[in-house]
Amino acid sequence: MKIERIEVLPVRLPLKAMSRLSRGVPRTMEEGKRVILVKMTADDGTVGWGEAGPSRRWSAETTHSCYTTIKEYLAPELIGRDPFDIAGLHAVMNTELAPGLDPGQPIAKAALDLAVHDLICRKLGIPLQSWLGAKGRDRIELSYLVSAPDVEGTLGQVQAGLGLGYRAFKVKVGHEPKLDIERVHAALALAKDCVVWVDANQGYTLDEALRAARGFEALGIELFEQPIPMAEFYGMKKLLAATNMTIALDEAAMGLPVVIELIRREAVEALVIKVNKVGGIHYARQLCDLARSAGLGLIGSGLMDAPIGFAASVHLFAAYSIDYPVDLNGPQHIAEDYLKTPYPMEGRFALVPKGPGLGIDIDEAKVKAFALTL
Repeated sequence: MKIERIEVLPVRLPLKAMSRLSRGVPRTMEEGKRVILVKMTADDGTVGWGEAGPSRRWSAETTHSCYTTIKEYLAPELIGRDPFDIAGLHAVMNTELAPGLDPGQPIAKAALDLAVHDLICRKLGIPLQSWLGAKGRDRIELSYLVSAPDVEGTLGQVQAGLGLGYRAFKVKVGHEPKLDIERVHAALALAKDCVVWVDANQGYTLDEALRAARGFEALGIELFEQPIPMAEFYGMKKLLAATNMTIALDEAAMGLPVVIELIRREAVEALVIKVNKVGGIHYARQLCDLARSAGLGLIGSGLMDAPIGFAASVHLFAAYSIDYPVDLNGPQHIAEDYLKTPYPMEGRFALVPKGPGLGIDIDEAKVKAFALTL
């Protein structure tokens, strides 16, 4: 069995809501959710689908860079190769685009990684979760993303999430600590008996993060994601010593070399796993195994994933029995997608699809309808 053809298909999916990071809006309503779909076909006709979904103002990759990287550099190197040799395929991609502290343009590489995992599991007639070797859960609880920059907007978003049945809320912070503390206090007052945590996306200086941490901890917050820039290893260790909250690293957990160094420095206690940001399932499961072996906490998240990335994440997080609500907020923000039938959900819970591969069926007519010219 060999990889015979790889098609690279940019699409734009309409949004129903925007999110905000500390550096601004990662995508506008007009831009929509832009992803690069990959359709991988083997010489026996088996097909697998993957996608790259970069987030402007979060990642160093863009829709255009992912498109050209996959089409011009990575995909041609995989033609004619054995799809079951996943490590070998990544070695070939890493020869073409060298890894550094991260896998080297990991979001682009993730699209091909997801496609090959989907392909081989469809060939075997098994769900991706079975390929991962563990069936820890059959569903994952989703959180509701709260990203309004003021108290009034924060209350409105929390109320919207409660109205939809959500019982967990991730509040984007990283602005001015005093205002962020007020926003989180307002969220907690409304979301009684719910899980609430905060994510700064590297938005604070160390001094601001220390002040914010004192305020959040006084409110009873237990989890604080990526308070300071990812390269500030000293600051991460100082934050760990200054608070009883769990400090989870997201942008800093881009690849094995960085995480191993942070473990050596005793500067990490929890990892945020995003399948797209680490180069796909191949590397994500290595990071999950490392975290479990080192006694680190595991938090699941995404990049406002469209259904392919969303499904891959649910398979992985369920296999590793991640029980903390995950920030897979694609359903909260994406208005329409490219699936033949809706993704299986039960309220705020995303179910592990039972079909082969990722367990979702792509409607190619919809892919054409949402086609984006780059």
